[in-house]
Amino acid sequence: MSKRRAWWRYGTALPLTLAIASCAAVPTPAPVQQPRPVAVAPTPVPLPPAPPARPWDQRQLDAGEWRYDAGSRTARFAQASAASPLVTMVCNGGSIELGAGLGAGEAPLDVQLRTSAGTDQLRLTGGRVAIGARDVKLDRIAFSRGRFALEASNGSTLTLPVQSEIGRLIEDCRG
Repeated sequence: MSKRRAWWRYGTALPLTLAIASCAAVPTPAPVQQPRPVAVAPTPVPLPPAPPARPWDQRQLDAGEWRYDAGSRTARFAQASAASPLVTMVCNGGSIELGAGLGAGEAPLDVQLRTSAGTDQLRLTGGRVAIGARDVKLDRIAFSRGRFALEASNGSTLTLPVQSEIGRLIEDCRG
């Protein structure tokens, strides 16, 4: 082989090899994923209980009936199949103790007393509240137009008929 031929062979082969090698794709580094910020969920605020679907004076009355015991000076509103009354009113000297099964247990519970004469606020502790025997709230219950309602801050409601047993208890307690 002549030197010229060898030079031609190796002289052209080397630049072609370098040219082909330079055409190879250079790997690009994968994009670095930046950490996503973690959103802290806000603490949900408890919603107040939804108001009853109908106004108190249009709701259906709770099933049951009033009973008055003159010996113990107690009026009870109970359902026929229930072991304990929904509402009790007991004369204790110069006051009437109103007890209502609104599901509060021993914790204090704010209750709205709704009558046709207006709305009063009561605070039941242990499911009971003492109302003075001459308090206007008792007159509002006794003379309400056919019904009165107890609406608790926990969403429980009682819509009760006004019957003569309530007035009798109030009059007996006032003396």
